[in-house]
Amino acid sequence: MSDHIVLAEDDRELRSFLTEVLEETGYHVSAFPTAELAIGYLAADSAADLLVTDLMMPGMRGHELLAEVRLRRPEINVITITAFGSIDSAIQLVKNGAYDYLTKPFGTNEFVLAIERALEDSRVRRAAAAAARDASVSIPGFIGVSRPMQELFALIRRAGPSGRSILITGETGTGKELVARALHQTSGRKDFIAVNCSAFPENLLESELFGHEKGAFTGADRVKLGLFEAADRGTLFLDEVCELPVALQPKLLRALESGEVRRVGATANRSVDVRIVAATNRDPDEEVRAGRFREDLLWRINVVHLRVPPLRERTADIPPIAAHFAGSRPITPDAMSLLVGYPWPGNIRELRNALDRATTLASGDAIRPDDLPPRIQGAGNAASIVADASRRRVSLRDLEREYILEILRQVGGNKTRAADILGLDRKTLYRKLDEYDARD
Repeated sequence: MSDHIVLAEDDRELRSFLTEVLEETGYHVSAFPTAELAIGYLAADSAADLLVTDLMMPGMRGHELLAEVRLRRPEINVITITAFGSIDSAIQLVKNGAYDYLTKPFGTNEFVLAIERALEDSRVRRAAAAAARDASVSIPGFIGVSRPMQELFALIRRAGPSGRSILITGETGTGKELVARALHQTSGRKDFIAVNCSAFPENLLESELFGHEKGAFTGADRVKLGLFEAADRGTLFLDEVCELPVALQPKLLRALESGEVRRVGATANRSVDVRIVAATNRDPDEEVRAGRFREDLLWRINVVHLRVPPLRERTADIPPIAAHFAGSRPITPDAMSLLVGYPWPGNIRELRNALDRATTLASGDAIRPDDLPPRIQGAGNAASIVADASRRRVSLRDLEREYILEILRQVGGNKTRAADILGLDRKTLYRKLDEYDARD
């Protein structure tokens, strides 16, 4: 089935010519002499794939038509046609959500190429949105169309009902708790109880997990039910499990092996049926080697290992996730290109923050590059450095120096953040800056 293009052009000869060009290229065309007729047709016809409209027409002008299309049919791309003297207006329309503009007079090849680009962009966005809807139905809270996420979803569906202990690893902001909740939802168990192991000092964490009897310690003026007992026949999510104090780890191991817990100050054990799901943003094997985490406890909680990939490893997910966070505001192609090209050291959490900022500050109907945080706008500069260096044929060492200094500039001199983006440890970054004589 051919793509369906709606054309709004008040010049009869130009309208006929463009219609003929499009039909000869293989497209189905519905042409109208006014914007009012075009928008009426679009409102009634769900099969349209693209709108091509003149900027200056009697009655409703191009910017008004664009606003109506953004409101009624936000999935449709718009190409505007303008005379040379109205280029500024056309550029503003692109900033407000139009896909592209053509300046009269334009060639047939230029016209057809612009049509092909706009339709391909629409197809990619629609496919991503459809796949995202399918994925989010099966795994609540997730949008993931990329291969790594689809593989993760498959593992969640298989491991969730098993009742086995699961360890989730991944960088900060990747959505490890969402994975834990998805595992619980597929398990058929009762309650989901979460605790952050880094949020409590050692003496309070023991009481939080296992509970205490009245009078067990100063201030224990009543019996406290521990989270293990609260999660009986449910799931206990141990977030940041590698932060668990070493002295408390044997007690957790004993509870997992025996299925029994003892409240602080009690003399008898209590049986519990708890499924453990743990998460960490650290390398658990490295924590074992460093003596900060017991190897036998790691084997107990790591029956199944799920790794949540960082956003930079699943860039196909960025457009649908960004569109979800942007809500009703469309994102211009230039802005989306910056989002896809940025490395996202803060992952989903950082992407959401960036889109919250953009939707708050955006002056037009669409999110443009200028609405994004400066660090994301500057990411394009780093990419241009690589392209420019290849043209200048500079040495690899000089290219590395230019790239590192550009990333450092983007993050305002924050060396920790620059090291995260570059994938270097801080000592290596400091050493390289010393080599460049750019430490300060």
